[in-house]
Amino acid sequence: MRISLTLEAILAKYAPENPEAYEIPGPLTVEELILHLGIPEDLVMFVIVNGQMAPLKTRLQDNASVSLCPYICGG
Repeated sequence: MRISLTLEAILAKYAPENPEAYEIPGPLTVEELILHLGIPEDLVMFVIVNGQMAPLKTRLQDNASVSLCPYICGG
């Protein structure tokens, strides 16, 4: 299963190789994806899946676009 992954600000250090076409092991929830990436869950303030805010229990579908944002993010 493949997703497009964006990790904002301080979360960028957890980005896998080729995040635009990241292969994940089966349908994971956002919470499971965060654990799979080794990101401490308390660093993630909000999640956007396919352009919409999403809860951690959201089950990801093939070709989903996922953005994880930390508590301090901006420009």
